[in-house]
Amino acid sequence: MPRGTPAGIVAGRNGQGTAVTTGARGPRHGAPTGRGRTAVALAAGAGATTLVVAVLGLPAGRILGVEDNGDGFRLFCGLGLVPRTVDRIAAWKGGVVTDFVLAPAPTCAASAPSSAGLVLRAAVLGGRTLSLVTVAWWYAALVGLVVAVAAWAASASDLRRAAVLVVPVAPLALPAFSRFFLSTYGEPAGLVGTLAVGCGVGALLVTGAEHRAARTVALVLTGLGGAVTATAKPAFVPVLVVAVAVCAVVTVGRRRPRRLVGPAVAVVTLLGAVVPLGAAVGFQDLAYEGANVHDVVFTLALPELGPGATGELGLPPEAAAYAGNGYFNGPPHPTARWWSEAVVDRPDATRAAALTALVDHPGALLRAVGVGLQATTRADLPYLASGPGDPARLSPAGGDPGWSGARGPDLRRTLAATPRPPWLPTVLVLVAVLATASCPVWRRRAPAAARWCVAAGLTAVAAVGLVVVAVLGDGWFEVFKHVWLAAYLLLVGGLCLLVAVGAAVARSRA
Repeated sequence: MPRGTPAGIVAGRNGQGTAVTTGARGPRHGAPTGRGRTAVALAAGAGATTLVVAVLGLPAGRILGVEDNGDGFRLFCGLGLVPRTVDRIAAWKGGVVTDFVLAPAPTCAASAPSSAGLVLRAAVLGGRTLSLVTVAWWYAALVGLVVAVAAWAASASDLRRAAVLVVPVAPLALPAFSRFFLSTYGEPAGLVGTLAVGCGVGALLVTGAEHRAARTVALVLTGLGGAVTATAKPAFVPVLVVAVAVCAVVTVGRRRPRRLVGPAVAVVTLLGAVVPLGAAVGFQDLAYEGANVHDVVFTLALPELGPGATGELGLPPEAAAYAGNGYFNGPPHPTARWWSEAVVDRPDATRAAALTALVDHPGALLRAVGVGLQATTRADLPYLASGPGDPARLSPAGGDPGWSGARGPDLRRTLAATPRPPWLPTVLVLVAVLATASCPVWRRRAPAAARWCVAAGLTAVAAVGLVVVAVLGDGWFEVFKHVWLAAYLLLVGGLCLLVAVGAAVARSRA
């Protein structure tokens, strides 16, 4: 390739004497008009909304959602929402409880701060009742808005480049992901935020520094998506970290200040997320610190390190008998004084000892992360029913012990029943990371493929971060649900790798 030839342009001519383009910054056959870009944005947004609506079956009046396991109460109790059930509980009704009434005051002392709570408030809109079908329509509209904005940005140089958004949007065609939009969990807000990050990064992939307005919009979408994700659930903070890192390195414009826009968006994103994220972490520690510490010690550290690790954890030898037992849903936790001192009186020290012991035994830590990655193959979460629940049914004490990770043997049987190759997520992560690391060697030969490899690497890093936070934050308890968002990211990463291969093949034939 001659020196000075822009990346993404093959040095040569086709039969018509027109430059052949394969990258994001090649020549254009005419800049898209504002009206054309608006039409593409509206069409893309409407298509994404229609996809979600169709998967959920909303026009047909079907119910495809996620049964509450008790976590939903942490969000809707602060709004004063009361389920229309015989015992005023929404959890474990054999399906989804969709109807709520609004009480004059909150039904709990404190509710979990979450961006998902904002959607619930919007769905109420001053009324006295709430249907989760309305919540699902709100989420579908938000998905369409995110895709529309990203499509406008991605089409800055060529309307066809808005097709890049197919990669982050395609997984929403799977009920395993979209059905969470009809629920009271924090996960759907996290999914919308992560979708915004993916769409923002996609728009950045197909625009150049000269597309100032488009890149600025894509950066804001990326940063805002990261903030929404992290404030949906504190465990989703790795997505915020990746979003901020992307914003910090992207350039906008051709002049000297071009390096300031991205870092400015990154700083504003962090400043905007720190207060609500801190409030969410504080609530988590206040309400569930003891349960989290117990699960880290007894479902993760002791089973992985063995009974001889009780000394490292500051526990007596008899603590080994409770290895594999979760705080909720499993056999009763110990009542001895040593347990109360470790979990209730000094939880920070006990958690630190458990995490230090895992770091000191890297083999056990890698096994734990591997199991967490394997759990992403069951993003369908069949133990949480998707159809309508029975309002007349009394709620039982808890859920399935295997899927909840409350008992070691049951968890192992559930993992062994995984219908997909258990090694697939780990291999996908390794391939994505290796492909990204090798980009500097061959990126000039196939710049478009290199950019897609970088995107795959970003999703892999975010997914592994989510798995690590889930496993080290709450052990194996509800590990399948806790790594659900990581499953979405791994699927997006796999699609990025496929597009990268296609771009490399197309470039080699050009």
